[in-house]
Amino acid sequence: MTSIESGRVSFEDISSKNDEMQRCIELAKAASATTASVLIQGESGTGKDMLAQAIHAASNRSNNPCIILSCAAIPSNLIENELFGHDQGAFQGAERARRGKFELANGGTLILDEVSELPLQAQAKLLRAIEYGEFEHAGGEEILRSDVRIVALTSKDLTTLVAEGEFREDLYYRLNEISIVVPSLRQRREDLRDLINYIIEECNHKFAKNVKGISQIALDYLMRYDFPGNLRELKSLVKRGVTVAKAELLWLEDIGMRVEVPAENEAGDNPEEMLCLASMEKRHIQQVLNYTKGNKKRASELLKVSRPTLDRKIKIYDLRVL
Repeated sequence: MTSIESGRVSFEDISSKNDEMQRCIELAKAASATTASVLIQGESGTGKDMLAQAIHAASNRSNNPCIILSCAAIPSNLIENELFGHDQGAFQGAERARRGKFELANGGTLILDEVSELPLQAQAKLLRAIEYGEFEHAGGEEILRSDVRIVALTSKDLTTLVAEGEFREDLYYRLNEISIVVPSLRQRREDLRDLINYIIEECNHKFAKNVKGISQIALDYLMRYDFPGNLRELKSLVKRGVTVAKAELLWLEDIGMRVEVPAENEAGDNPEEMLCLASMEKRHIQQVLNYTKGNKKRASELLKVSRPTLDRKIKIYDLRVL
């Protein structure tokens, strides 16, 4: 998945080798041909917003606005104003009328990110606006109308919130006309290399770098990592790596993260040392050099790196060459 400007993402920008993710994409494509509300669920950072934008781009509303409102980023006492706007003089400081996101999205799509964070009072007004297309400005008496398609995103289980009385059941069913559950990155590890390479390409362009890819050693360790921050975390790690990289490939010290120690580590290793990815890389290269009995050409082939890169690693880590 790419990081395209809001409202500019299409299904051509989203691909996956994972069966579950492919089903999500196909369901999203089917949803784009309808006017039904869509609820996209999944952990934070999985790319739910991009899928939502792709739905808008493929719909017959694509020439109209695609407005994104982050419900978690707006204080609860201001969320209704963000949604529906206000009239001049509605409250102290309201020197002019202001349109809300529901009005701005007329004819298009309103993406409600982290819809679970909406206060109950705002939920009631949102339900009315969705069902009847009607709302009022704060401090206003005029009934306003807007034709808006809702795509709601959440990283929380709304059914649990409904059971706890924190989310309206009627609103949940109204939003959940089409449900899409996006898998986490650890559930689609087969996409990891392609995602990393795409992010590298994006960062190369942005930072005028020329990184060719990621080393097999670094990729092997990342394949074992659970990525609690999902795609957002992966992008942050790769962006850091490209920024500081001195070679044609990203190495563990470039990425600068910490992972769980694999179970096969030898007994007696220092746990603090083994938590460091650079230490893991050092050990791995040393093991390959030991295996090839110091044959650098063969070691380079096994490590899938150039000879100059291997020489640099040997110097950095002060490795033994038999």
